[in-house]
Amino acid sequence: MTADNQKELDDFLRSMRQAYNGRDLKAFRAHFWTDKRFVNLDVSGRIDVGWGAYEEILDSEFRYMDKVTLELRDMRITPIDDQFATAICNWKLSQIDPDGRTVSQSGRASFAMTRLRSEWKIVQQHFSTDPAEA
Repeated sequence: MTADNQKELDDFLRSMRQAYNGRDLKAFRAHFWTDKRFVNLDVSGRIDVGWGAYEEILDSEFRYMDKVTLELRDMRITPIDDQFATAICNWKLSQIDPDGRTVSQSGRASFAMTRLRSEWKIVQQHFSTDPAEA
């Protein structure tokens, strides 16, 4: 993988996180393969098969929460070639509900990404809890 591709993927994942934090579902969706074969493995154990199932969950979370903050730290991107890559990182999610309560979770995440035409897309993601919190 070239240095340009590495920077492109770093920027892509940063943009995805910023769209999530801005609760901008349209911008967030642009980072994903919106096919019915997309799979999201949630920290709660929920498996969303198909983009539509995952989008429904996101839509309700974005509408309900007053604020969401997703942090992705210690990102390690592993290139497969110029068309495929994986990334693993530590994550932390803080959500503030309408009553002002803050709920925080953290753990590890992995992303499988491919270049579709000229754009990178996340084709599968998996979030797990921090073993210290389990």
